[in-house]
Amino acid sequence: MKRIDMKWLMLLLCLPLLMTACDWEDLPAYEEAEISAVQFYYRWPSDAKDPVTGEPIVKEQRLNTTNNVNSEAGTVEVSVSVPGASGDFTESVRNEVSVSRLWGQATISTAARMSPINGSPAMGTPGDWSKENKYEVMAADGTKKIWTIKIIQFDK
Repeated sequence: MKRIDMKWLMLLLCLPLLMTACDWEDLPAYEEAEISAVQFYYRWPSDAKDPVTGEPIVKEQRLNTTNNVNSEAGTVEVSVSVPGASGDFTESVRNEVSVSRLWGQATISTAARMSPINGSPAMGTPGDWSKENKYEVMAADGTKKIWTIKIIQFDK
Protein backbone atom coordinates (compact mmCIF):
# COMPACT_ATOMS: atom_id res chain seq x y z
CA MET A 1 0.00 0.00 0.00
CA LYS A 2 2.81 2.42 0.84
CA ARG A 3 4.52 1.65 -2.47
CA ILE A 4 1.51 2.86 -4.45
CA ASP A 5 1.33 6.05 -2.40
CA MET A 6 5.02 6.73 -3.06
CA LYS A 7 4.54 6.32 -6.83
CA TRP A 8 1.68 8.82 -6.82
CA LEU A 9 3.71 11.21 -4.73
CA MET A 10 6.65 11.03 -7.16
CA LEU A 11 4.31 11.52 -10.12
CA LEU A 12 2.76 14.59 -8.52
CA LEU A 13 6.19 16.05 -7.75
CA CYS A 14 7.51 15.47 -11.29
CA LEU A 15 4.41 16.62 -13.16
CA PRO A 16 5.11 20.38 -12.81
CA LEU A 17 8.64 19.84 -14.13
CA LEU A 18 7.34 18.07 -17.21
CA MET A 19 4.90 20.88 -17.96
CA THR A 20 7.55 23.64 -17.82
CA ALA A 21 9.95 22.02 -20.29
CA CYS A 22 7.71 22.71 -23.30
CA ASP A 23 8.23 25.45 -25.89
CA TRP A 24 11.99 25.91 -25.42
CA GLU A 25 12.32 26.48 -29.15
CA ASP A 26 10.04 29.53 -28.90
CA LEU A 27 12.51 31.45 -26.74
CA PRO A 28 14.10 34.41 -28.55
CA ALA A 29 17.74 34.11 -29.62
CA TYR A 30 19.14 37.56 -29.00
CA GLU A 31 21.67 38.70 -31.60
CA GLU A 32 23.22 41.68 -29.81
CA ALA A 33 26.82 41.37 -28.59
CA GLU A 34 27.20 44.86 -27.17
CA ILE A 35 28.80 46.50 -24.15
CA SER A 36 26.81 49.51 -22.96
CA ALA A 37 28.84 50.53 -19.89
CA VAL A 38 31.87 49.64 -17.80
CA GLN A 39 32.22 50.30 -14.07
CA PHE A 40 35.24 49.97 -11.82
CA TYR A 41 35.59 49.14 -8.12
CA TYR A 42 38.38 49.04 -5.58
CA ARG A 43 38.35 46.35 -2.88
CA TRP A 44 40.43 46.03 0.25
CA PRO A 45 40.49 43.88 3.41
CA SER A 46 39.06 45.68 6.42
CA ASP A 47 40.13 45.38 10.04
CA ALA A 48 36.87 43.57 10.84
CA LYS A 49 37.00 39.77 10.85
CA ASP A 50 34.39 37.29 9.68
CA PRO A 51 33.06 35.60 12.84
CA VAL A 52 33.00 32.14 11.22
CA THR A 53 36.25 32.02 9.22
CA GLY A 54 38.28 34.67 11.02
CA GLU A 55 39.26 36.13 7.63
CA PRO A 56 39.16 39.90 7.05
CA ILE A 57 35.88 41.20 5.63
CA VAL A 58 36.41 42.68 2.16
CA LYS A 59 35.14 46.23 1.63
CA GLU A 60 34.34 47.78 -1.74
CA GLN A 61 34.22 51.31 -3.17
CA ARG A 62 32.67 52.05 -6.55
CA LEU A 63 34.73 54.52 -8.56
CA ASN A 64 33.13 57.30 -10.60
CA THR A 65 33.18 56.45 -14.31
CA THR A 66 32.27 58.12 -17.58
CA ASN A 67 32.02 55.85 -20.64
CA ASN A 68 32.52 56.63 -24.31
CA VAL A 69 31.14 53.59 -26.15
CA ASN A 70 31.81 53.22 -29.89
CA SER A 71 29.80 50.20 -30.99
CA GLU A 72 31.03 50.25 -34.60
CA ALA A 73 34.69 50.21 -33.56
CA GLY A 74 34.04 47.89 -30.60
CA THR A 75 35.72 50.21 -28.10
CA VAL A 76 34.90 51.56 -24.68
CA GLU A 77 37.00 54.45 -23.40
CA VAL A 78 36.54 55.07 -19.69
CA SER A 79 37.40 58.07 -17.56
CA VAL A 80 37.75 57.09 -13.90
CA SER A 81 37.88 59.31 -10.84
CA VAL A 82 38.42 58.14 -7.28
CA PRO A 83 35.83 59.56 -4.85
CA GLY A 84 36.88 61.36 -1.70
CA ALA A 85 37.54 59.50 1.53
CA SER A 86 34.46 58.73 3.64
CA GLY A 87 33.42 56.02 6.09
CA ASP A 88 35.43 52.81 5.62
CA PHE A 89 37.07 54.30 2.52
CA THR A 90 39.70 56.19 4.50
CA GLU A 91 42.40 58.46 3.11
CA SER A 92 45.03 55.73 3.56
CA VAL A 93 42.87 53.24 1.62
CA ARG A 94 42.17 55.88 -1.03
CA ASN A 95 45.91 56.44 -1.48
CA GLU A 96 46.34 52.75 -2.36
CA VAL A 97 43.90 52.90 -5.30
CA SER A 98 45.81 52.30 -8.51
CA VAL A 99 44.86 51.81 -12.15
CA SER A 100 46.95 48.64 -12.09
CA ARG A 101 44.68 46.95 -9.51
CA LEU A 102 40.99 47.57 -10.14
CA TRP A 103 37.97 45.28 -10.38
CA GLY A 104 35.96 45.75 -13.58
CA GLN A 105 32.30 45.15 -14.31
CA ALA A 106 30.51 45.50 -17.65
CA THR A 107 26.89 45.90 -18.67
CA ILE A 108 26.34 43.72 -21.74
CA SER A 109 23.46 42.70 -24.02
CA THR A 110 20.67 40.47 -22.76
CA ALA A 111 21.65 36.77 -22.64
CA ALA A 112 25.19 37.52 -23.90
CA ARG A 113 28.41 36.11 -22.44
CA MET A 114 31.69 37.95 -22.01
CA SER A 115 35.12 36.31 -22.00
CA PRO A 116 38.57 37.86 -21.59
CA ILE A 117 41.09 37.35 -24.40
CA ASN A 118 44.82 38.01 -24.84
CA GLY A 119 45.55 37.84 -21.10
CA SER A 120 42.93 40.41 -20.07
CA PRO A 121 41.56 40.09 -16.53
CA ALA A 122 38.18 38.43 -16.07
CA MET A 123 35.47 40.84 -15.00
CA GLY A 124 34.98 40.80 -11.24
CA THR A 125 38.63 39.97 -10.55
CA PRO A 126 41.51 42.36 -9.85
CA GLY A 127 43.27 43.42 -13.01
CA ASP A 128 45.80 45.77 -14.56
CA TRP A 129 43.88 48.51 -16.37
CA SER A 130 46.95 50.61 -17.18
CA LYS A 131 46.76 49.05 -20.64
CA GLU A 132 43.85 48.26 -22.93
CA ASN A 133 42.10 44.96 -22.38
CA LYS A 134 40.21 42.88 -24.93
CA TYR A 135 37.04 40.85 -24.49
CA GLU A 136 34.84 38.68 -26.66
CA VAL A 137 31.12 39.18 -26.22
CA MET A 138 29.00 36.34 -27.59
CA ALA A 139 25.29 36.89 -28.18
CA ALA A 140 22.71 34.21 -27.42
CA ASP A 141 22.50 33.33 -31.14
CA GLY A 142 26.29 32.81 -31.35
CA THR A 143 27.19 36.20 -32.87
CA LYS A 144 30.63 37.24 -31.58
CA LYS A 145 32.21 40.67 -31.28
CA ILE A 146 35.64 41.69 -29.99
CA TRP A 147 35.68 44.72 -27.66
CA THR A 148 38.58 46.82 -26.41
CA ILE A 149 38.22 48.53 -23.02
CA LYS A 150 40.71 51.20 -22.05
CA ILE A 151 40.96 53.67 -19.18
CA ILE A 152 41.92 56.93 -20.89
CA GLN A 153 41.87 59.11 -17.77
CA PHE A 154 42.45 58.25 -14.10
CA ASP A 155 42.00 61.04 -11.52
CA LYS A 156 42.72 60.63 -7.84
